[in-house]
Amino acid sequence: MTRIAPLAAAFVVTLAAVTGGAAVAGYVTADGAAPAPAIQNDHYQNPDLIANDTPGQATVEMDASAGSQTVLVDPGVEPATARPVLPFSLIGLGGGGVADRDIRPLANALIENGHEVGVYVPDPDQQRRPARPGAEETTQLGERLAEADAFVTFRTDYEPDELDAIESFVESGGHVVLATEPDAAYSQPGAASLDATLDVTTEGGYVYNMEENDLNYQRVYAEATGDASLTEGVDRAVFPSATPVGTPAGGADVLRPIEGSELSTTRAPTDAPLLVRNDEVVMIGDSDFLSPDNARRADNDALIGNLADFLVTNDRTPPGDGGSTGPTQPGPGQPPTNGTAG
Repeated sequence: MTRIAPLAAAFVVTLAAVTGGAAVAGYVTADGAAPAPAIQNDHYQNPDLIANDTPGQATVEMDASAGSQTVLVDPGVEPATARPVLPFSLIGLGGGGVADRDIRPLANALIENGHEVGVYVPDPDQQRRPARPGAEETTQLGERLAEADAFVTFRTDYEPDELDAIESFVESGGHVVLATEPDAAYSQPGAASLDATLDVTTEGGYVYNMEENDLNYQRVYAEATGDASLTEGVDRAVFPSATPVGTPAGGADVLRPIEGSELSTTRAPTDAPLLVRNDEVVMIGDSDFLSPDNARRADNDALIGNLADFLVTNDRTPPGDGGSTGPTQPGPGQPPTNGTAG
């Protein structure tokens, strides 16, 4: 395979993230209207809070020397009346119902280091795969996970049998990166079942910092508190919109917000973790840090590289497999692992 093909595959797992900005300016109009008053909010005016808005290029590197692994990404695409037939549909062109995801830095790092990246897109016409003779019925997600070594998801609303497949995947040594957002607790209440399945927690509200931040008060800095494998080279990470996450006893807090951070729902100081690890599961209270623009902020590129290493350094032993952890080669007439088929 040429270098062009793997890089093209990285764009297949990119789901367009649309960001917007607004500028406030006063103008004297033809009818002589007075200009708009100047903004008085101190946290927008304080020059000490303005970070470098041209941080340079991100360098996402992997250290793991694991053999080729298969990483399945579920961007949270809802089944529609017609499944996307072109890769353009997965980057926000030619169809609706696509979640705003842009994980090119992570995907490119995996592919450039010899790993396979697949995208899970449910087929609305075949929500449940017919079982082979003598085998139990399986879901589309379960079928894809059976061929994967690691899984990236965004707190999707899963059905009970899909949650069973995810639980079995983790129990067999598969690694999972779960990213959430502050509004997920309200827009996707069923996602709490996924938290319970993976033995992690989250809480409502977002973390902000009026004293020290990256460009605005919601873009909070987080510092390492543990798990050197995930924080190597990470002095500070930036999370554009983060919610607190946690694990039960036995889990590890990895990144906590810096001093001066507060929680929106209580307006009280908080040092609740924004990234935690619970054995084979890493949960992050933000997903936008994975985007190309945010990968350039602070040490986000090093963090993304560490997450890529975490995904591929697993002990995955698929059920019924003799111990092989490599990707399954497609049979005659079957699509390659890198693709969008559900």
